[in-house]
Amino acid sequence: MTNAMVENSITSSNKQIVAIPHKVLQGLLGKKISGKLIIQDPIDREIQWIIYLGKGKIHFATNTSRKRERVNYLLSHNFSEYNFYIPQDLEDDYQFIYYQWQEKHLNSQQVREILFGMTQEAMIFCLALPRAEVKYEKIVSLDPLILSKSAKSLVEPVKSQIRGWAQIRGDISSPFVRFVNSDWHSLRSYFADDLPQWQRLEKLKPYLDDQCSLYEIGTYSGESVLDLGLFFQPLVSLNLLNVKSVESIVTIEKPLIACIDDSQAIQRVVKMTLLAGGFDVISITEPAKAISVFVTQKPDLILMDINMPDIDGYKLAYMMRQSELLKDIPILMLTGRDGVLDRVKAKMVGAIGYICKPFNPQELVQSVNDNIQKEV
Repeated sequence: MTNAMVENSITSSNKQIVAIPHKVLQGLLGKKISGKLIIQDPIDREIQWIIYLGKGKIHFATNTSRKRERVNYLLSHNFSEYNFYIPQDLEDDYQFIYYQWQEKHLNSQQVREILFGMTQEAMIFCLALPRAEVKYEKIVSLDPLILSKSAKSLVEPVKSQIRGWAQIRGDISSPFVRFVNSDWHSLRSYFADDLPQWQRLEKLKPYLDDQCSLYEIGTYSGESVLDLGLFFQPLVSLNLLNVKSVESIVTIEKPLIACIDDSQAIQRVVKMTLLAGGFDVISITEPAKAISVFVTQKPDLILMDINMPDIDGYKLAYMMRQSELLKDIPILMLTGRDGVLDRVKAKMVGAIGYICKPFNPQELVQSVNDNIQKEV
């Protein structure tokens, strides 16, 4: 079937056809057709990618499932200062980012940069597919329309990444896969002559033991999903690691921890520590906004600094204890003040524990775990 026949076939019906994704996209853009192109991953049927387009431009690209893992990874790598919570059941990532603009968590430039990054990353996986089932749907354009980019501006900077994913996708189809391994002795033997790579694997072992996806491992470790994929691919091809598909994954809701601290440095350390410990985290750097945030995102435990602008931790903890909605949430003071009077005052305003800065990451995770268990 010629390119022209493919384009006519895909635009004249809502049926899926098997084609080369980049050629179909090129044809739709050339005709300046508006709508969305749905691309089905042929290896993992749970993975679909969607490209929104119109007037020869690309407006947005995303995936259809497990959006939170991907958005969390992309924000942690490209916009690490974000301090809003990403819900477990995130369905519409476009409207979610737009909402952060409305709530003044992001400015217009940040929103455009984030949507550009999300679109560019989705294009990598769409264009790494040699052939796939594709389907075109004519729809009303995105509302509001924020992004309108040429395919060249999106694809040109990431051509090497497209080639990288095309190279490994026979073993690792996407960053949504998880790995299963029970034979660490064989892995050690494989890396017997390469100590740095073995040490790298040891650092990643806790995430493999928890069967984290590549996106989650990338979020926690700070490595890119492509670098991780290239590292794991030889192990998969030799059956030293087994791949677990998305459809076999059961989502487990993680405890939500809020950290109220005006220090971005402390927020970063707390967030990375707790994410690696199996928690979700809301980072709040403006204490005056904490109560309003908790009305819609109620945490399981709150970590709170004492010395903060506008309102100190003692007063904020006392206010939360007066709230019918928040009075039962455990509060741990996370502070550099270590006096006896400070501890007594913290207890008087309703805090159930006290952690001094600088803290040991393992002790922080243990303390959070212990106090959540007490409440349960």
